[in-house]
Amino acid sequence: MSVKLIDQQHELEAIIKHIGNQDRLGIDLEFDKNYYRYGFNLCLMQIYDGTDCYLIDPLSNHLEIEAIYPVLENEKVEKVAFAFGEDLRLLHSLGCFPKSVYDIDNAISLLNYSPASLTNHIKNILDIETGTSSQMSNWYDRPLSDQQVQYASEDVLYLFSLQDQLRKEADQKEVAHWIDQENEAALNEDHSSTDNSEVVRHKNKKHFTEREWHIYTCLMETREQLSSSLNRPSFKVIKKEIMMDIARNQEQLNNWSNTRGIHHRLKSDKIRMKFERVLKQANKEAESLKLSDSESADTPLSREEKNMRRLQREKVNLAKNEFFKPIKEKIETDYGKEVSTFLFSNRIIGEIVSNESNNLLSYKENLLRQYADHLNLDLSKYLSL
Repeated sequence: MSVKLIDQQHELEAIIKHIGNQDRLGIDLEFDKNYYRYGFNLCLMQIYDGTDCYLIDPLSNHLEIEAIYPVLENEKVEKVAFAFGEDLRLLHSLGCFPKSVYDIDNAISLLNYSPASLTNHIKNILDIETGTSSQMSNWYDRPLSDQQVQYASEDVLYLFSLQDQLRKEADQKEVAHWIDQENEAALNEDHSSTDNSEVVRHKNKKHFTEREWHIYTCLMETREQLSSSLNRPSFKVIKKEIMMDIARNQEQLNNWSNTRGIHHRLKSDKIRMKFERVLKQANKEAESLKLSDSESADTPLSREEKNMRRLQREKVNLAKNEFFKPIKEKIETDYGKEVSTFLFSNRIIGEIVSNESNNLLSYKENLLRQYADHLNLDLSKYLSL
């Protein structure tokens, strides 16, 4: 196998013609999600055609990565990947909607392998030792180091061998159609409008009054703007705790230039005055909204809401014990513990019983019907299918 770095448009155009005629391709992405730079950004795309590995550089000024999107969206070309969920979210945000993706991670779960890294799966399933993971590597670095090139290429080099082995096992266990349904379901989700930069976490509401929470939200939005302008992750620009302190005690802003945890380029009177204006506007809005200085921003549930939640928990727990537990035990006997957990985790059971799972995959529905009938369990008591 040869590894080829593609950082010129004419090189990309040349391989597109080639890989577009392949039956399948191995694919992986290296990205940065608010760690070295601001935002969720594609840093490298690895494509393997069974002979050569192409490391396509979207950071090159001489290459437009969009040119390869039609290949990824071509249903006739199967894309083999591992744990492709985050990659899919990133591609959707870039306007690319891949089709015909075989995610090996779904096959591994449904064939009763324990969760592990790709490196460990390659070792356990194929008995091949590879290099250690380079997930935390700075993929913005250019030129790529020899280690990065090795890690990036190994992420796709063994995907075909893994798929071939897992498909044999899936055919033997007659679960191939389960894997196909899981992969298809993942592709049917649209992540293009997903907000990948959560400005505030609502679990923090309990630390604020209503007024303070409104002010904190405004401060955090300003932090995001500054982080974007500096192209640095928010936590490396201004620590969240500083914004929390200022929201609760606005006089803290007076010590701006001496506060640790603020990027040196922001320790200026200009930026301090910017936040002063934000505070002034936020206080004005809080006043007009009649936000309380004493009531918690984390509004407690009403007695009726608490009662409804309690009843729902009891319903779910009853369903777990009376209905799903014997079914999962039988599935574990027939297919294995990892399969049982993957099929009907606590989250999935909760969604089914709460009627939040409107698109239960047909193979799961059939399994529930099959095992409920075998174990003389009342299916309609907990869910309507």
